[in-house]
Amino acid sequence: MTLGQALRSPCSSNLDVLRVILAVSVIISHAWPLALGPGTPEPLEGLTGRSLGGWAVGLFFFMSGMLITGSATRSGKTRFWTARARRILPGLSVALLVTLAIALASGAVPRFSEMVIWYLRALSLVSIEHRLPGAFAGNPFPEVVNGPLWSLFYEVAAYCVCACFVWAGCAYNRWAVAVLLAVAVSGALLYDLIPGRLGVFAPLFAAFAFGMAAYLFREHIQLTPRVVIVCLGLTALLPWQLAVAPVALIMLTLIMRAPIVTLRGDTSYGLYIYGWPVSQAIVHLAPGVTPVVLAVVTVLCTIPLAYLSWHLVERPSLSARRAVL
Repeated sequence: MTLGQALRSPCSSNLDVLRVILAVSVIISHAWPLALGPGTPEPLEGLTGRSLGGWAVGLFFFMSGMLITGSATRSGKTRFWTARARRILPGLSVALLVTLAIALASGAVPRFSEMVIWYLRALSLVSIEHRLPGAFAGNPFPEVVNGPLWSLFYEVAAYCVCACFVWAGCAYNRWAVAVLLAVAVSGALLYDLIPGRLGVFAPLFAAFAFGMAAYLFREHIQLTPRVVIVCLGLTALLPWQLAVAPVALIMLTLIMRAPIVTLRGDTSYGLYIYGWPVSQAIVHLAPGVTPVVLAVVTVLCTIPLAYLSWHLVERPSLSARRAVL
Protein backbone atom coordinates (compact mmCIF):
# COMPACT_ATOMS: atom_id res chain seq x y z
CA MET A 1 0.00 0.00 0.00
CA THR A 2 1.31 3.43 -0.92
CA LEU A 3 0.74 6.58 1.09
CA GLY A 4 -1.46 7.90 -1.70
CA GLN A 5 -3.66 4.79 -1.59
CA ALA A 6 -3.90 5.07 2.18
CA LEU A 7 -4.94 8.72 2.06
CA ARG A 8 -7.74 7.84 -0.38
CA SER A 9 -8.97 4.86 1.64
CA PRO A 10 -11.19 4.61 4.74
CA CYS A 11 -8.09 4.00 6.86
CA SER A 12 -7.26 7.70 6.44
CA SER A 13 -9.67 8.28 9.35
CA ASN A 14 -6.94 6.80 11.54
CA LEU A 15 -5.02 10.04 11.06
CA ASP A 16 -7.46 11.58 13.56
CA VAL A 17 -6.37 8.90 16.03
CA LEU A 18 -2.71 9.70 15.40
CA ARG A 19 -3.33 13.41 16.02
CA VAL A 20 -5.03 12.59 19.33
CA ILE A 21 -2.08 10.38 20.32
CA LEU A 22 0.32 13.23 19.57
CA ALA A 23 -1.76 15.77 21.52
CA VAL A 24 -1.90 13.42 24.52
CA SER A 25 1.87 12.95 24.22
CA VAL A 26 2.34 16.71 24.55
CA ILE A 27 0.18 16.75 27.70
CA ILE A 28 2.14 13.84 29.20
CA SER A 29 5.47 15.46 28.41
CA HIS A 30 4.49 18.78 29.99
CA ALA A 31 3.42 17.08 33.22
CA TRP A 32 7.06 16.85 34.34
CA PRO A 33 8.05 20.55 34.26
CA LEU A 34 4.58 21.61 35.43
CA ALA A 35 4.73 19.30 38.44
CA LEU A 36 8.42 19.73 39.29
CA GLY A 37 9.45 23.05 37.73
CA PRO A 38 11.11 24.42 34.57
CA GLY A 39 14.14 22.50 33.41
CA THR A 40 12.91 19.15 34.69
CA PRO A 41 13.82 16.50 32.08
CA GLU A 42 10.74 15.29 30.22
CA PRO A 43 10.13 11.71 29.01
CA LEU A 44 12.52 10.62 26.21
CA GLU A 45 14.67 13.74 26.64
CA GLY A 46 17.64 11.97 28.17
CA LEU A 47 17.35 9.00 25.83
CA THR A 48 16.87 10.75 22.48
CA GLY A 49 17.92 14.35 23.09
CA ARG A 50 14.35 15.42 22.41
CA SER A 51 11.39 15.28 24.77
CA LEU A 52 8.23 13.30 24.05
CA GLY A 53 6.44 16.61 23.52
CA GLY A 54 9.19 17.79 21.16
CA TRP A 55 8.81 14.68 19.03
CA ALA A 56 5.04 15.07 19.06
CA VAL A 57 5.22 18.69 17.88
CA GLY A 58 7.64 17.70 15.11
CA LEU A 59 5.27 14.95 13.98
CA PHE A 60 2.36 17.42 14.10
CA PHE A 61 4.31 19.65 11.72
CA PHE A 62 5.06 16.72 9.41
CA MET A 63 1.37 15.80 9.26
CA SER A 64 0.41 19.43 8.71
CA GLY A 65 2.88 19.67 5.85
CA MET A 66 1.34 16.61 4.25
CA LEU A 67 -2.30 17.64 4.68
CA ILE A 68 -1.91 21.38 4.07
CA THR A 69 -0.05 20.73 0.83
CA GLY A 70 -3.00 18.66 -0.32
CA SER A 71 -5.37 21.45 0.62
CA ALA A 72 -3.28 24.09 -1.17
CA THR A 73 -3.18 22.04 -4.38
CA ARG A 74 -6.98 21.67 -4.36
CA SER A 75 -8.05 25.14 -3.19
CA GLY A 76 -7.90 28.72 -4.37
CA LYS A 77 -6.32 31.38 -2.18
CA THR A 78 -9.54 32.64 -0.57
CA ARG A 79 -10.87 29.20 0.19
CA PHE A 80 -7.53 27.99 1.52
CA TRP A 81 -7.03 30.86 3.98
CA THR A 82 -10.67 30.90 5.01
CA ALA A 83 -10.39 27.23 5.90
CA ARG A 84 -7.21 27.79 7.91
CA ALA A 85 -8.69 30.72 9.85
CA ARG A 86 -11.90 28.85 10.65
CA ARG A 87 -9.94 25.82 11.82
CA ILE A 88 -7.63 27.73 14.16
CA LEU A 89 -9.23 30.95 15.40
CA PRO A 90 -12.71 30.04 16.74
CA GLY A 91 -11.41 27.28 18.99
CA LEU A 92 -8.47 29.41 20.10
CA SER A 93 -10.65 32.42 20.89
CA VAL A 94 -12.79 30.39 23.31
CA ALA A 95 -9.80 28.52 24.77
CA LEU A 96 -8.17 31.86 25.59
CA LEU A 97 -11.26 32.95 27.54
CA VAL A 98 -11.25 29.66 29.45
CA THR A 99 -7.53 30.01 30.10
CA LEU A 100 -8.06 33.54 31.38
CA ALA A 101 -10.87 32.40 33.70
CA ILE A 102 -8.69 29.60 35.12
CA ALA A 103 -5.79 32.03 35.59
CA LEU A 104 -7.98 34.54 37.45
CA ALA A 105 -9.35 31.78 39.66
CA SER A 106 -5.77 30.80 40.53
CA GLY A 107 -4.98 34.30 41.80
CA ALA A 108 -3.91 36.25 38.72
CA VAL A 109 -4.14 40.02 39.24
CA PRO A 110 -3.82 41.66 35.80
CA ARG A 111 -5.41 45.00 35.05
CA PHE A 112 -8.29 44.97 32.58
CA SER A 113 -6.09 46.53 29.91
CA GLU A 114 -3.47 43.84 30.47
CA MET A 115 -6.10 41.13 30.00
CA VAL A 116 -7.34 42.69 26.77
CA ILE A 117 -3.82 43.07 25.41
CA TRP A 118 -2.92 39.51 26.44
CA TYR A 119 -6.03 38.16 24.71
CA LEU A 120 -5.54 40.10 21.49
CA ARG A 121 -1.84 39.30 21.29
CA ALA A 122 -2.55 35.60 21.72
CA LEU A 123 -5.37 35.65 19.20
CA SER A 124 -3.15 37.40 16.64
CA LEU A 125 -0.67 34.46 16.90
CA VAL A 126 2.15 36.88 16.09
CA SER A 127 3.14 38.02 19.58
CA ILE A 128 1.75 35.54 22.09
CA GLU A 129 2.37 36.46 25.73
CA HIS A 130 2.29 33.33 27.89
CA ARG A 131 2.38 35.01 31.30
CA LEU A 132 -0.23 36.73 33.45
CA PRO A 133 0.86 38.42 36.70
CA GLY A 134 0.02 36.34 39.76
CA ALA A 135 -1.37 33.34 37.86
CA PHE A 136 -0.55 30.01 39.53
CA ALA A 137 1.85 31.86 41.79
CA GLY A 138 2.40 28.88 44.09
CA ASN A 139 2.95 26.39 41.28
CA PRO A 140 6.42 25.09 40.34
CA PHE A 141 5.90 26.74 36.91
CA PRO A 142 4.32 30.08 37.92
CA GLU A 143 2.53 32.65 35.75
CA VAL A 144 2.75 30.72 32.45
CA VAL A 145 -0.90 30.15 31.60
CA ASN A 146 -0.81 28.37 28.22
CA GLY A 147 2.67 27.51 27.04
CA PRO A 148 1.93 25.33 23.96
CA LEU A 149 0.36 28.23 22.05
CA TRP A 150 3.86 29.29 20.96
CA SER A 151 3.79 26.75 18.11
CA LEU A 152 0.71 28.23 16.39
CA PHE A 153 2.66 31.18 14.99
CA TYR A 154 5.19 28.83 13.39
CA GLU A 155 2.40 26.61 12.08
CA VAL A 156 0.84 29.54 10.22
CA ALA A 157 4.25 30.67 8.98
CA ALA A 158 4.75 27.21 7.50
CA TYR A 159 1.31 27.46 5.85
CA CYS A 160 2.46 30.68 4.17
CA VAL A 161 5.62 29.10 2.76
CA CYS A 162 3.68 26.05 1.61
CA ALA A 163 0.97 28.09 -0.10
CA CYS A 164 3.49 30.29 -1.91
CA PHE A 165 5.44 27.21 -3.03
CA VAL A 166 2.34 25.46 -4.39
CA TRP A 167 0.78 28.51 -6.04
CA ALA A 168 4.09 29.43 -7.67
CA GLY A 169 3.77 26.17 -9.60
CA CYS A 170 6.64 24.42 -7.80
CA ALA A 171 4.70 21.56 -6.24
CA TYR A 172 5.22 19.08 -9.06
CA ASN A 173 8.67 20.25 -10.10
CA ARG A 174 11.12 17.75 -8.62
CA TRP A 175 14.03 20.19 -8.74
CA ALA A 176 12.01 22.79 -6.86
CA VAL A 177 11.05 20.21 -4.22
CA ALA A 178 14.71 19.16 -3.94
CA VAL A 179 15.78 22.77 -3.39
CA LEU A 180 13.04 23.26 -0.79
CA LEU A 181 14.21 20.18 1.11
CA ALA A 182 17.86 21.18 0.85
CA VAL A 183 17.12 24.62 2.31
CA ALA A 184 14.92 23.12 5.03
CA VAL A 185 17.51 20.49 6.00
CA SER A 186 20.33 23.05 6.05
CA GLY A 187 18.30 25.35 8.27
CA ALA A 188 17.39 22.52 10.62
CA LEU A 189 20.99 21.39 11.04
CA LEU A 190 22.21 24.95 11.65
CA TYR A 191 19.23 26.13 13.71
CA ASP A 192 21.34 26.90 16.78
CA LEU A 193 23.37 29.37 14.70
CA ILE A 194 20.28 31.17 13.38
CA PRO A 195 19.10 34.04 15.61
CA GLY A 196 15.63 34.69 16.99
CA ARG A 197 12.43 33.18 15.76
CA LEU A 198 13.99 31.98 12.53
CA GLY A 199 16.17 29.62 14.53
CA VAL A 200 13.10 28.21 16.28
CA PHE A 201 11.25 27.93 12.98
CA ALA A 202 14.02 26.12 11.08
CA PRO A 203 13.67 22.58 12.54
CA LEU A 204 9.88 22.88 12.66
CA PHE A 205 9.77 23.86 9.00
CA ALA A 206 12.07 20.96 8.13
CA ALA A 207 9.46 18.59 9.58
CA PHE A 208 6.76 20.47 7.66
CA ALA A 209 8.79 20.32 4.41
CA PHE A 210 9.27 16.56 4.83
CA GLY A 211 5.49 16.30 5.12
CA MET A 212 5.06 18.39 1.97
CA ALA A 213 7.40 16.06 0.08
CA ALA A 214 5.60 13.02 1.45
CA TYR A 215 2.33 14.29 0.00
CA LEU A 216 3.83 15.27 -3.35
CA PHE A 217 5.48 11.84 -3.74
CA ARG A 218 2.69 9.95 -2.00
CA GLU A 219 2.21 7.48 -4.86
CA HIS A 220 5.84 6.36 -4.52
CA ILE A 221 6.03 6.01 -0.73
CA GLN A 222 5.35 2.45 0.39
CA LEU A 223 3.83 1.82 3.83
CA THR A 224 5.19 -1.65 4.45
CA PRO A 225 7.01 -3.53 7.26
CA ARG A 226 10.22 -3.20 5.25
CA VAL A 227 9.86 0.60 5.35
CA VAL A 228 9.45 0.44 9.14
CA ILE A 229 12.70 -1.54 9.48
CA VAL A 230 14.63 0.87 7.25
CA CYS A 231 13.21 3.90 9.06
CA LEU A 232 14.13 2.45 12.45
CA GLY A 233 17.74 2.27 11.28
CA LEU A 234 17.63 5.83 9.94
CA THR A 235 16.11 7.10 13.18
CA ALA A 236 19.08 5.70 15.11
CA LEU A 237 21.59 7.32 12.74
CA LEU A 238 20.12 10.75 12.03
CA PRO A 239 20.07 13.82 14.32
CA TRP A 240 16.65 14.55 15.77
CA GLN A 241 16.05 17.44 13.37
CA LEU A 242 16.04 14.95 10.47
CA ALA A 243 14.94 11.82 12.31
CA VAL A 244 11.41 13.22 12.48
CA ALA A 245 10.91 12.12 8.84
CA PRO A 246 11.57 8.38 9.34
CA VAL A 247 9.71 8.44 12.66
CA ALA A 248 6.73 9.97 10.84
CA LEU A 249 6.83 7.25 8.18
CA ILE A 250 6.93 4.60 10.92
CA MET A 251 3.91 6.16 12.61
CA LEU A 252 2.03 6.49 9.31
CA THR A 253 2.74 2.88 8.38
CA LEU A 254 1.55 1.58 11.74
CA ILE A 255 -1.56 3.77 11.93
CA MET A 256 -2.64 3.22 8.33
CA ARG A 257 -2.27 -0.56 8.62
CA ALA A 258 -4.12 -0.69 11.93
CA PRO A 259 -7.85 -1.51 12.18
CA ILE A 260 -9.96 1.44 11.06
CA VAL A 261 -11.14 3.65 13.90
CA THR A 262 -13.63 6.47 13.41
CA LEU A 263 -13.65 9.00 16.23
CA ARG A 264 -16.68 11.04 17.19
CA GLY A 265 -15.00 14.35 16.51
CA ASP A 266 -11.48 15.67 15.99
CA THR A 267 -10.46 16.53 19.53
CA SER A 268 -6.70 16.80 18.95
CA TYR A 269 -6.67 20.61 18.69
CA GLY A 270 -8.76 20.99 21.83
CA LEU A 271 -6.45 18.66 23.74
CA TYR A 272 -3.47 20.71 22.62
CA ILE A 273 -4.83 24.15 23.54
CA TYR A 274 -6.50 23.16 26.84
CA GLY A 275 -3.99 20.68 28.27
CA TRP A 276 -1.56 23.18 29.83
CA PRO A 277 -4.07 25.38 31.73
CA VAL A 278 -5.87 22.27 32.99
CA SER A 279 -2.55 20.89 34.28
CA GLN A 280 -1.74 24.20 35.96
CA ALA A 281 -5.17 24.21 37.63
CA ILE A 282 -4.66 20.66 38.92
CA VAL A 283 -1.24 21.52 40.37
CA HIS A 284 -2.78 24.63 41.96
CA LEU A 285 -5.53 22.56 43.59
CA ALA A 286 -3.32 19.58 44.50
CA PRO A 287 0.18 20.82 45.39
CA GLY A 288 2.81 18.11 45.30
CA VAL A 289 1.04 16.00 42.68
CA THR A 290 3.47 13.68 40.90
CA PRO A 291 4.10 13.98 37.16
CA VAL A 292 2.53 10.60 36.38
CA VAL A 293 -0.65 11.38 38.31
CA LEU A 294 -0.76 14.87 36.81
CA ALA A 295 -0.46 13.47 33.29
CA VAL A 296 -3.28 10.96 33.80
CA VAL A 297 -5.65 13.38 35.53
CA THR A 298 -4.95 16.14 33.00
CA VAL A 299 -5.78 13.88 30.06
CA LEU A 300 -9.00 12.72 31.73
CA CYS A 301 -10.05 16.30 32.55
CA THR A 302 -9.06 17.75 29.18
CA ILE A 303 -10.92 15.21 27.04
CA PRO A 304 -14.37 16.65 27.93
CA LEU A 305 -13.17 20.21 27.20
CA ALA A 306 -11.73 19.12 23.86
CA TYR A 307 -14.96 17.27 23.04
CA LEU A 308 -17.06 20.34 23.84
CA SER A 309 -14.68 22.56 21.87
CA TRP A 310 -15.07 20.38 18.80
CA HIS A 311 -18.84 19.99 18.94
CA LEU A 312 -19.78 23.49 20.12
CA VAL A 313 -17.12 25.68 18.50
CA GLU A 314 -14.83 24.05 15.94
CA ARG A 315 -17.24 21.85 13.99
CA PRO A 316 -19.97 24.52 13.71
CA SER A 317 -17.36 26.94 12.35
CA LEU A 318 -16.18 24.44 9.76
CA SER A 319 -19.77 23.59 8.83
CA ALA A 320 -20.50 27.29 8.32
CA ARG A 321 -17.51 27.53 6.00
CA ARG A 322 -18.75 24.64 3.89
CA ALA A 323 -22.22 26.16 3.74
CA VAL A 324 -20.82 29.48 2.50
CA LEU A 325 -18.51 27.89 -0.05
